[in-house]
Amino acid sequence: MIDLLETERIKSEIAEQPQNVQSIIETSGEIGICITNDKGNFVAVNDAYTKIYGYGKTELVGKSFLIVVPESNRENMTHLHDKFIRDKREIARSWQVVDKAGRVMSISVDTAYSDQIFDKSPHKITFVHKES
Repeated sequence: MIDLLETERIKSEIAEQPQNVQSIIETSGEIGICITNDKGNFVAVNDAYTKIYGYGKTELVGKSFLIVVPESNRENMTHLHDKFIRDKREIARSWQVVDKAGRVMSISVDTAYSDQIFDKSPHKITFVHKES
């Protein structure tokens, strides 16, 4: 299960220092973090995130987050991402995802909304923990 105390700490740090978001996510330890824009494209990922999924940063940044979503759930996840950007909230939960090799795995996630990072447009920050 994802450490909600740690994700809250990181969320607070990002809110207090949005200009340092890249360095904050890079030094966040074992929690995988990705940031997507309002169109669902990755704008940043940390090393822990790439380790979970088996991709390099350059393979993800600029691409749709759907690359890690099973095909059967892509329509639903697109809808949920759009809803998050609109409503600015989501509950922590578990999901089935796929890594670069196509292996299905379970993750637990927490999320945050920010319109103060990067170009000050809406972004979804997703915190990821791979389940055993």
